[in-house]
Amino acid sequence: MPLRVAALALGLCALPALGQPAKAPARSGPDRKAAGPGTGQVIGCPSLANYRMLMHDGAAAAAALLADPKADHLGCTLVTRSEITGLVDRVTLGDRSYECAGLPTTTACHWMEAGAAARPAPAGAPKR
Repeated sequence: MPLRVAALALGLCALPALGQPAKAPARSGPDRKAAGPGTGQVIGCPSLANYRMLMHDGAAAAAALLADPKADHLGCTLVTRSEITGLVDRVTLGDRSYECAGLPTTTACHWMEAGAAARPAPAGAPKR
């Protein structure tokens, strides 16, 4: 009898999990960056910790989260490369490098992956 009760309890505990859809596996490497924000835009956050949390599942997932007006954006936003006034700071954590880009609309720089802020020189600008 106690074995039947234990088996029934175990079955009832697992029942809600069976009705939930399976989560997609996390992307890694180049696939994480493949489908992100539109051309000319990068994701930037005033906090490096928030940027790392937002980008954990890749650029496509982060862009989808930023597109949802009800989601917690962690202070992050899509930044147009032409808005970036310059790089204020740079840091490397583990094997990843990040840069903090200055924006004219705020005194707080926005963190992004190193190289993401790179933009082509304006037409007619001298090349160095």
